[in-house]
Amino acid sequence: MLKDLGTPARSAIRSAGTPLRSAGMPRGVRRRRAVLALVILASFTLIVLDARRSAGSPVEPLREAAAGVFGPLESTATSARQPVDNLRDRFAEMDRLKAENEKLKKDNEALTEELNTSDYARSRAQELDRLLKVAPAYTMTPARVIGIGSAQSFSHTVTIDAGTADGVRTDMTVLNGTGLVGRVVRTTQATATVLLIGDRNSTVGGRLNATMALGFVSGRGDVAGTLDYKLVDPKARPKVGDRIVTWGSSGNAPYVPGVPIGVVTSVTANEGALGSTATIKPYVDPTRIDTVGVVTGPPARPPRAQITGKGN
Repeated sequence: MLKDLGTPARSAIRSAGTPLRSAGMPRGVRRRRAVLALVILASFTLIVLDARRSAGSPVEPLREAAAGVFGPLESTATSARQPVDNLRDRFAEMDRLKAENEKLKKDNEALTEELNTSDYARSRAQELDRLLKVAPAYTMTPARVIGIGSAQSFSHTVTIDAGTADGVRTDMTVLNGTGLVGRVVRTTQATATVLLIGDRNSTVGGRLNATMALGFVSGRGDVAGTLDYKLVDPKARPKVGDRIVTWGSSGNAPYVPGVPIGVVTSVTANEGALGSTATIKPYVDPTRIDTVGVVTGPPARPPRAQITGKGN
């Protein structure tokens, strides 16, 4: 028997049997050591037998029994843990999606802001280009509308971001890329108040582009900026579609000549008097004014050539 077990088992039995022969050791201790020796012997025996037999191992029934007992327990534990793992994974996925959503939102806001800024810059560039085409001969100071509201006794005014520090003074012409805006009525160092031509207190000298007939353009004070036009010659009669431009003022103040004002939309005969009154739609929409130009200098051209008549 000892030969079949091999050297390790025999050594274990000898070492375990040594204390059993110790007469001075208490009986309880000897009994516990004997049980320990038997357990060690049984363990080594099973190990040796299992190692020598590749098939039909005597411990195979024990393995199957252990698998039958602990397998369901492990499966149950796995099933019980699965919802917790799924919930943890779901929260992790939600955090990831939330972070990704926040990043996309910031990227979208940045792109939108860039697009809006680009559109605004492009629009201002177009306004400045049209501004130069409306009054190319004059020196102008560009400005932006930064406020709208009443000033002094006027009701239709805007505030621009250019003032005396920029060469802006009262009674200067203000226009934009489509036509006449108004005139400067008050200034500070950094800003100026502009009276719109649609105000009831505004009167502008206007000339019919087709016949060169002179008249006066007055504001009605409404939001649309609708204007009335009366000719100096009561016999003259404007027609629908006629265009009106400024005829200018002495010293180019408050209005320089040749700035487009509006177009005739209707003509009504004056009751009990000669002449007629035309309704004018201004070129400038008073609710959409942004970039403007203040005429701060005379026409940028050399002096006019003098004409001398020759006698016979």
